[in-house]
Amino acid sequence: MQSITLKAPAKINLILDIVGKRKDGYHNLRSVMQTISIFDYVTLTINGEKTELPDISITCNVPDIPADKRNIAYKACCAYIKSVGEIPFDSIEIYIDKHIPSGAGLAGGSADGAAVILGLNRLCGDLLSTDELCKIGAAVGADVPFCIVGGTALCEGIGDKITPLKPLPKCEILVVKPDISISTPLSYKRFDELENPRLSDFDKFMTALNSGDLKAISKTLSNSLEDVTSDGIIQYIKSEMLMSGALGSVMTGSGSAVFGIFDSECRVKQCADKFIGQMFCEICLPDVK
Repeated sequence: MQSITLKAPAKINLILDIVGKRKDGYHNLRSVMQTISIFDYVTLTINGEKTELPDISITCNVPDIPADKRNIAYKACCAYIKSVGEIPFDSIEIYIDKHIPSGAGLAGGSADGAAVILGLNRLCGDLLSTDELCKIGAAVGADVPFCIVGGTALCEGIGDKITPLKPLPKCEILVVKPDISISTPLSYKRFDELENPRLSDFDKFMTALNSGDLKAISKTLSNSLEDVTSDGIIQYIKSEMLMSGALGSVMTGSGSAVFGIFDSECRVKQCADKFIGQMFCEICLPDVK
């Protein structure tokens, strides 16, 4: 028996544009993603000798997380095995210690799937390169390739084209998730119905990021999917963050989590105090791999 435990960090979208719809129904996007220091912990335990198809089991500390073939971690495990042909174990036990809230736009499931792919590759002796792992991840979920690479990166296509970028400058990040979840398919459907969808000033954001100007970065945070999110709680959280001294605030992914960027430890703690006890609220840092 052999075990390995990996951190599976959440992500935020610093900027997110939907730039087109593909013939297969998926959307092309252009986004700069950032891993943050909110983690799930994924433990892989392998047993036995080589068999044609190992048994896969999943357990999780959160009861309502599916522990079967619906879980991205399960799909990622199967995709890795299919890619390498066979692996020298007769069983794989996956335990997910979950801290990233679901339905938040923080890529909790994708982070777990990425951790499974990375962990299996280590247990198999690093058979595949990072590029090969990302190809496996892309077949599992749009955010999985980024979760494999981590750090700060430009993500294009359906999320499968990853370009590492200069790290986000030192800052404090407050993540708040209200007690609602937003349907990703419904958000994209509503976006497709917009006559003149708003696009960000992507060039201005990239200039700010490359210069390391945190205030300029924060002023150019943007998310195309915010325009189709009707729940007023999103705007309420943003407003409270900005009034508390956030340099910028925006929804991440298709929601419902909102984050704010702060350059003051005092201000971010004062802002967090407004939400603690009412909804998920955590202060974190940019996580650089």
